[in-house]
Amino acid sequence: MKFLNFNKVLCIGAHPDDVEYGMIGSIYKFKDTQFDILILSEGGDFDDSSGNERQLECKNIWNNIPNIKGNFTDIKHVVDLKEDEWINYLESRNYILKSYDCIFTLPNEDSHFEHRIANNMIPGLVRHKKIGIITYRTPSTLDTWIPNFYIEIDLDKKVSHLKEFKSQLNKPYFSKTSIKSFHSNYQCFKKGMKYVELFRLETIYS
Repeated sequence: MKFLNFNKVLCIGAHPDDVEYGMIGSIYKFKDTQFDILILSEGGDFDDSSGNERQLECKNIWNNIPNIKGNFTDIKHVVDLKEDEWINYLESRNYILKSYDCIFTLPNEDSHFEHRIANNMIPGLVRHKKIGIITYRTPSTLDTWIPNFYIEIDLDKKVSHLKEFKSQLNKPYFSKTSIKSFHSNYQCFKKGMKYVELFRLETIYS
């Protein structure tokens, strides 16, 4: 089964765990779509848990899901480059010039400034390319971001993957209660969907 009939997509994360927390359940579900993951940094600015440990945690998840190919940039923090520098950096390394059907990125309606930076660079990257844009929800996504696409997931399987982020397990959003709350949506529940990941289709080409 493919995600929206996509063959190959690129998932952008500002930090290790962004993509995994936001959409690893969907990646695991849609095994016939190839998900390339690109993490822009080794962690958040002023985050003591940044570095090789967090990158290794991501790799431990990627290695257990066949339709994932993950990469990191060599940039320490997202704020180390300006928006135009990021675009030049990614274009010069041919990250975006591959045959992607869509880019998944973080919402602009987000309380984390580095997530907003990641969102802002995407339109420039695809300015001459027929590549769709979808945003995915993370714990810092604001309520002003309104999803329009819902994927029912196997929450137990997702939690088993998220346990790889041992450096983050002390964070409030990694508690069992928070994870269940994050994946609960009343309108979906009424339709028989117990746990979901939330997306917004921004631009899609067919």
